[in-house]
Amino acid sequence: MSSKKDTLNDPEALPDAEIAKPAQAATQSVSVAVRLQPVEHSQQPIFSNFATVQAGTGVVFIDFGFLEPQTMAHLARLGQPGVSVPEAIGGTLACRMALSLDTVANLANQLNQLLRNAAAAQGQTAQAVAPAAEGAAAGPIH
Repeated sequence: MSSKKDTLNDPEALPDAEIAKPAQAATQSVSVAVRLQPVEHSQQPIFSNFATVQAGTGVVFIDFGFLEPQTMAHLARLGQPGVSVPEAIGGTLACRMALSLDTVANLANQLNQLLRNAAAAQGQTAQAVAPAAEGAAAGPIH
């Protein structure tokens, strides 16, 4: 036989701070400024013109590399007749990141937002230029 005082959901059995509150229907996004302190030369940007992504167990590895410009030009011609496909291409590993799945999801969200903003800015620039060009073409000819 058990009493009501033995149950975890009984408000009399738990102090106010321990009473289970119903879950909120929607979570709110909160923005917090994070200041990262550089270590050694970590504040120096690393140039990369090539990236690969590899999945691990609970971790994603992202390799950022640099390929010489002439190598990039050769890669652009690979589909053309008479151009041989090399066995391997040499490059320099600039940085390897090991990220948790949560961090990768956050990075993907930030990159997608950045790309959406850039596309919107380009669209606004194109719309601003188009009426000016139309106005110049529609004007009187002297």
